[in-house]
Amino acid sequence: MLSAVVPPIANAADSAVVLMYHRFGEDRYPSTNIRLDQFEAQLEHLKEHDYIVIPLADLLAAFEDNTELPERAVVITIDDAYRSIYTAAHSRFLEYEYPYTVFVATDAVDAKQSAYMSWDEMRELEAEGATFANHGAAHRSTIEEGSYASEKERLALVRADVEKGYRRLSEELSPMPGVFAYPYGEYDADTANLLRTMGYISFGQQSGAISTTSDTRSLARFPMAESFGGMDQFPTKVASLPMPVIEVQPWDPVVTNRQPEITVTLGETDARMGELACFVSGQGKASIQWQEPERRFTVGPSKPFSAGRHRVNCTAPHNSGRYLWFSHPWVVRP
Repeated sequence: MLSAVVPPIANAADSAVVLMYHRFGEDRYPSTNIRLDQFEAQLEHLKEHDYIVIPLADLLAAFEDNTELPERAVVITIDDAYRSIYTAAHSRFLEYEYPYTVFVATDAVDAKQSAYMSWDEMRELEAEGATFANHGAAHRSTIEEGSYASEKERLALVRADVEKGYRRLSEELSPMPGVFAYPYGEYDADTANLLRTMGYISFGQQSGAISTTSDTRSLARFPMAESFGGMDQFPTKVASLPMPVIEVQPWDPVVTNRQPEITVTLGETDARMGELACFVSGQGKASIQWQEPERRFTVGPSKPFSAGRHRVNCTAPHNSGRYLWFSHPWVVRP
């Protein structure tokens, strides 16, 4: 377990931590819900430790215009537009004066599903400072398998869903352009490249801090839910710094190999990379093979994965007392 002690913050004007929520106080859904006591403790921690919660637009400007980010920068995002944003989270964000952005999957809203906010409720939140962005229309994975005639047809359907989502948002709200969150955090190289050609900066659901040099095809966010949203973990995550990753090979997270490996090339850093530790989901600490000491390493699972989503999280201590953090997702095809 990483230490929950928050050390002094080093100069990190080109980095930020992005948090991702789904539900608030909906205890029936622990895998996507944050308990309200956990949520309030997180907000209070941000305030007490002088984190600067910035609008998502400011983060995008840092990527697009090379503007500087404040130290201790945090961005708050929420996926899917569940109604507990309206009933439980919004008032708490207002109390702390923290901006946030909701990625909306529009079909569920149009279908008036009771678990989701209505357009009127979202307009009310928008008038009070909330912002909204594109999560597609159908909340369909961009790598969903189907009886497509060709890869071209599959990508055309992805494009159509993304375009429909933004069109519906624009008809009801004033959404942020040029930013997308992958449903379920799932993507492959082809869809990531498609979103880039469409002018989008995209977010996944793999953990880690990001910098203005991070790959904007799939930016990291720390998922916040009951099992990993407690104060034994939150201080370390929100204080984390991005690992200076230059290249990941293979970058595409979709694999058929049940024991996939990645090779990560790192840039200059004053972190103690010799103390790098990696953990594979469901398997614990992983063995690391250094191809070039403190510059290039290979890591993968020790045992075969089942089909589905998996990830590796790697951390290394920084001389400031914080941790560098990098995560890579895998989606194993059956």
